[in-house]
Amino acid sequence: MDIIIRNSKLEDFDDVILLFNQLWPGKELNINDLMVVFSRGIQSDSDELLCVEQNGKVIGFCSFAIVNNFWQEGYIAYVYAMIIDDSFRGRGIGTELLKKAFDKAKLRGCKKIELDSGFQREKAHKFYEKIGFTKRAYLFSKDL
Repeated sequence: MDIIIRNSKLEDFDDVILLFNQLWPGKELNINDLMVVFSRGIQSDSDELLCVEQNGKVIGFCSFAIVNNFWQEGYIAYVYAMIIDDSFRGRGIGTELLKKAFDKAKLRGCKKIELDSGFQREKAHKFYEKIGFTKRAYLFSKDL
């Protein structure tokens, strides 16, 4: 299977939204707000947005930010979104996408890469552990 892992472009937005619908089923997505976030991410010096493309179609997406972190005494990469299209899972594409993210994070001086994942995403948790992630914390969230 020939895939390309590349930086995201604004033209990828519609395909990425379809992936978000798989990542967050049942969540009502505000397309206008997400377009602003996507556009900012592409333009940001601290964010990386990556797409996996096959035959001109986006089948995977990963976004992460470079964060200055006191606990790590330096920079970490924090993954905000990671998704492979349902019909392409189990083929090593997610592993390749995260390897690209690891490489980019290392080049930017990161000591660690972290992410959070919903409780219900048990298959994703097994995948993350298989490629070397460890559970180390709970995520707490509050609306403002």
